[in-house]
Amino acid sequence: MLEFLRRFYGSLFGKIVTIVVGFLFIVGFSFLPYIVGGGSAISPQNVAMVDGKPVTVAAFYRYYGNLENYYRELYGKNINKTMKKYIAGKALSSIVADKVLENRANNFGVSVSKHYLANKIAGIYAFQKNGNFSNKAFTAVLAQNHMTQAIFEKHYKHAIDRHFMRAIIQSSFSFNKQQIADNYILQNKSVAFEAAIFKTKNAAYKFIKKIVLSNSGFKKLAIQFKAKIVNFPLQTDTQLIASNKFKKYNFNGTVLQAASSGIQGKISLVPISIKSGFTVLKIKHIHFPAFKLTPQKKFAAYRNYMFEKQTEFLDDYVTYLESKSHIKYNIPLINKIMQRV
Repeated sequence: MLEFLRRFYGSLFGKIVTIVVGFLFIVGFSFLPYIVGGGSAISPQNVAMVDGKPVTVAAFYRYYGNLENYYRELYGKNINKTMKKYIAGKALSSIVADKVLENRANNFGVSVSKHYLANKIAGIYAFQKNGNFSNKAFTAVLAQNHMTQAIFEKHYKHAIDRHFMRAIIQSSFSFNKQQIADNYILQNKSVAFEAAIFKTKNAAYKFIKKIVLSNSGFKKLAIQFKAKIVNFPLQTDTQLIASNKFKKYNFNGTVLQAASSGIQGKISLVPISIKSGFTVLKIKHIHFPAFKLTPQKKFAAYRNYMFEKQTEFLDDYVTYLESKSHIKYNIPLINKIMQRV
């Protein structure tokens, strides 16, 4: 849902100002000439309709550009085509969710006046010269990004609306210090495991059945089934994704999830499809770090946990609002976008 995108908004309005400008300009409209929808009642310029209000292709790519940049900062340059499709899916669900919120601004009692909007725009650094708002700089930046003043003000007003609505929803959430420590330990745990790679799903299932019914060692039995054995030392999720072995064997998010959520000493009971065949995992060891941090790092852990849990609460509430909305997707256009990312 909104997940990582929420990080761009933060909990303080001051952070919103810079981020919104990034949303509006980071990708621009360079993709538009190459994306043409068809076979749908929805306009080819819209990826979806929410209660009769359009979600445009341009808006989608602004979201996608920012979200891709966030993942690149998180994982470095190790973003393949599969992850790009995942990011595109996240961007689409996020922008639809934002449209759901926008459509309910009046229900939350949120109203942004023209005077308030003007003051916020005047405070944006990109539109200033010598510390003061410059209409010349304002129009120049908009022109460079193929955007009219009316479109910019509309997007910015909606961003402010959503910010205040999120703040209202999230303000009802609370938690304690022990939850923060538990969350930090779980997020920073490391896992060591073995992966047996089989050429066929049938061979993998036969191996699983045999090892469950016998006391044979994982590696010894896998070799009997002519599987390739790959050992992964203790690593966090981030380290695993960046590891050479993970890339070499084209492991995917399903492998990552199975390793991260596995139980020490247990094997995965369902073969996982990978590029070279099918793999079965055995979790060898799980290490949970102690929650012994400097005051500064503890504050960061507190802030991150608060953000994560408030976001989950927000996501659940927005999901509820979506269930009460009429959402129609432009499937032909979305399929073309997914093919091009």
